[in-house]
Amino acid sequence: MNRLVHRTTRAALPLLSALTLAACGGSGAGAGQMSLSVGDAPVDGAQAVVVEFTGVELMQENGSPVDINFSTPKSIDLLNQSGTASAQLFNQPIPAGSYSSIRLIVVADGDPSHSYITTSDGLQHGLQVPSGAQTGLKLVTGFDVSSSGVVDYTIDFDLRKSVTCPSGTSPVCLLRPADRLVDNTTVGNIQGTVALTSIPVGCYPGVYLYAGNVTAPEDYNSTAPSTDTNQPIGSKVPTLDASGAYYYQFTFLSPGTYTVAYTCEANQDNPDQTDPTVLFTPVKTGISVVATQTTTVDIP
Repeated sequence: MNRLVHRTTRAALPLLSALTLAACGGSGAGAGQMSLSVGDAPVDGAQAVVVEFTGVELMQENGSPVDINFSTPKSIDLLNQSGTASAQLFNQPIPAGSYSSIRLIVVADGDPSHSYITTSDGLQHGLQVPSGAQTGLKLVTGFDVSSSGVVDYTIDFDLRKSVTCPSGTSPVCLLRPADRLVDNTTVGNIQGTVALTSIPVGCYPGVYLYAGNVTAPEDYNSTAPSTDTNQPIGSKVPTLDASGAYYYQFTFLSPGTYTVAYTCEANQDNPDQTDPTVLFTPVKTGISVVATQTTTVDIP
């Protein structure tokens, strides 16, 4: 069943509200303002991906956590929004200083009354975060908040890599951390259309994104070494837009050079292994991304 959740659509989280701040260790260094949002959460072959959030923990480098607790648990369908939209988790003062990590506190224990995925066949499967009670969904990403300063970040989810349904865990599916923190003032986008001739009968289209110039792109493989620069950093399934064109978009990209590769065999991509059957053509290298701008790359 795991192939049902290995392709992508664009999505984001709705607004969370009613937050309270409890800072262990105090805020003697003053306070700054932080806005934290959640961006695209792509997954295909699903009617809903609901995750129950209870708060956010910000870990200061001095070891003191800043706990932002939601007054009531928030059950969020990650497929509610699409496009470049992002949903704000909170916007409030936090102690100034350097932070080493962010942890999203979720209730994902395999019980579908908390967090679940509803697959395209209408079946509901509980979501479980491995060691979730201890770690939640953790991003080991540093950032600084200056006294009286303002920072604006988005957590960019990639449910294509996050959600898997291995046969040994049925009926539970796994929700693994696969996200990144981006500064909204320093990122750009890549978007484009896919020609109808590139989507023949029997094609399962997928557009994959890579950092740098990659001439031998690979499909997802969670067992690949960290030194494998041919691994994708994101993927999308092109969707039919209002104009009748098939469209894709990658958002929250740091400035730099990227590669986009297209395949008709996205349904063969098992993210836990190398899949030699997944072939990519065309492969477009040398794509430049500039902060606050959108670069267009069409697939002919």
